[in-house]
Amino acid sequence: MTDIFVTGNKKDTEMEELIKNRLSKNYTVTYISRSGFSKSGNGYNLIVLDSDKPAINVDGSILLMKENGIVPENLPTDITAIINADNETQLKAVQKKGIRTVTCGTSTTATISFSSETEERLTISLNRGITALSGKAIEPLEFPLEKEIYNRYPLMSFAALRLLLDDFDSELGKLM
Repeated sequence: MTDIFVTGNKKDTEMEELIKNRLSKNYTVTYISRSGFSKSGNGYNLIVLDSDKPAINVDGSILLMKENGIVPENLPTDITAIINADNETQLKAVQKKGIRTVTCGTSTTATISFSSETEERLTISLNRGITALSGKAIEPLEFPLEKEIYNRYPLMSFAALRLLLDDFDSELGKLM
């Protein structure tokens, strides 16, 4: 089981939709938010807590920041944060805490950005290697994501989440 903490503006529901609609194809997703509780899918268990001020005390978990979310004060040292590379407040907060971070955005220093965009697709670019929670090294690569109704940052941060969750040792084509 992997714990994922999603934090940010409660009106920003794109990440919730992405997680529920796409992750439940490969995982059992238990999603807990202000609006309720849902469980869907089949596979490895993911517990997702969506809150604007989560109390995170679970080592080995993932903190997924919405585009304009505020990094919680108390974080365990063994956590991986997915943050907006274009949000200076988020960048400074995680640097101060010294936690493992995957940045997503248009910044040239972002771990994950995009290399091209059409109306239908966003080509995600992993600009430097990362290590999945499973310990698997994932080298730089590019892959397309269907945009549907989603904006750039939620898609990039969702791609980061999927890469970190490579605990079923799938091929990249099956990740998205």
